[in-house]
Amino acid sequence: MTKQDDKRRNEMQVIDMGSLIPKDHLVRLVDAVIDFEFVRPMVKDLYCEDNGRPSIDPVVLIKIVFIQFLFGIRSMRQTIKEIEVNIAYRWFLGLGVTDPVPHFSTFGKNYVRRFAESNVFEKIFKLILVQLIIQGFVKEETVFVDSTHIKAYANKRNVHNEYLNVDYNKYVTALHDEINKERIAENHEPIDFTATKQVAVSDVDPDSGMFHKGEKERQLAYAVQTAVDEHGWVVGCETTPGSENDSNAAMPFLDELKEAHPKVTAAVMDAGYTSPVLHDLLLKKGIAPVVPYAKPKGKKLVNPETGETETRYSRESFHYQEDGNYFICPWLKKLMYKGIDSQGYRLYKTSKKDCMNCPHKYKCTNGDTKSISLHFLEYTKKIVREIRLSDRGRELYPMRKFTVERAFALGKVSNCLGITFVRGLPKNRDRNLIVFAAANIKKLALLVVHIKGEFTRIGTVITSLFHKIILRIRKKRNPVIGIAS
Repeated sequence: MTKQDDKRRNEMQVIDMGSLIPKDHLVRLVDAVIDFEFVRPMVKDLYCEDNGRPSIDPVVLIKIVFIQFLFGIRSMRQTIKEIEVNIAYRWFLGLGVTDPVPHFSTFGKNYVRRFAESNVFEKIFKLILVQLIIQGFVKEETVFVDSTHIKAYANKRNVHNEYLNVDYNKYVTALHDEINKERIAENHEPIDFTATKQVAVSDVDPDSGMFHKGEKERQLAYAVQTAVDEHGWVVGCETTPGSENDSNAAMPFLDELKEAHPKVTAAVMDAGYTSPVLHDLLLKKGIAPVVPYAKPKGKKLVNPETGETETRYSRESFHYQEDGNYFICPWLKKLMYKGIDSQGYRLYKTSKKDCMNCPHKYKCTNGDTKSISLHFLEYTKKIVREIRLSDRGRELYPMRKFTVERAFALGKVSNCLGITFVRGLPKNRDRNLIVFAAANIKKLALLVVHIKGEFTRIGTVITSLFHKIILRIRKKRNPVIGIAS
């Protein structure tokens, strides 16, 4: 049995730090594909040139943030503790074994005083994304859109209720204007869409919103609208309060995404994005919405005469007649157009006389008359249905689980996406941008490793791809992502 001698604890050795870092360590891979020197000119205007004490290197500060999210460390305090004892992290930051590590509060103070109003994290995310697009990694034609909820750093019991005006976005407001124009043309009074609603507001983090969906726990949260391409690269994200409806939050997000990526022609979304207003916006922008369809289940009822179980009439049982702008019921009675209601739906109704003696009334309605309502933008439903049933639609929708859902899963497992320890919408927006920027960098680094492994077997065939991927950043050249030569 061997006994280990602990006298070597006090030995003095001359060691090359780089030799202690495994060749496949993530910090080596990241350092091979990106040089963070591009940060320096980005934040130059935020620092004073001729007075004040010397600052912490901004490149080191940004690298510390990336270390936190690349390795899924929950807080900045814990990140600094890890850096103090981790040789790989010190090597990545350019610190020696005995060099002091910045205090955990240093980044927070710099964020408040410099970075908060500068959009520097958005610029970092976009710079990395642009280079991925230029090098051909990102396919912009199709985006997969979804939102995930991040638990806020606030107690859900420490809230109060407020009555707030409903904040309609510009797209819904434009729809309201169109509805009122048509009502005026039909000699009806315009609708006042001003409304209030009761909301739970956190006393600790008022920017968060109360989220409750299905069997999930009711909690204060933020929602992150996210778009990825068919290979899982994150091409955009926007943070909103957790109480905001997915369709409403997606309207400005996808509008801005289309402006930034004009090549987008299809958006694949889940059942939370079935708003006709959203679909109208996408179709006008030249984007095909690909959404699922759940066949309505008719309500079961009992025939009062025979006692047999039957199914209530569905919407498809009533046929629309374009010539007269009315519907025909299964008993061949007309549902005449009555105008647009306060919710923006075109209303069609039968007369009491027609329904009074109808032998099928029990399968149709429990009221005195039968009514059908069509959304003001009902035309979108037919187009979306055709897209969904097309070969392309059937091919794209199942890819969600390999793209956006996988991006969320990896982000929550590896990059602390599922819970936040910062408060306020601006801070959480910047945090999520860095989380997804780190995810893109990690994906690129691992991809380059795969290509390098193939290089020894494929030889010169891969050489052209190697140089096409990215060029190494040099201090005297424009900042781009690159592979070390």
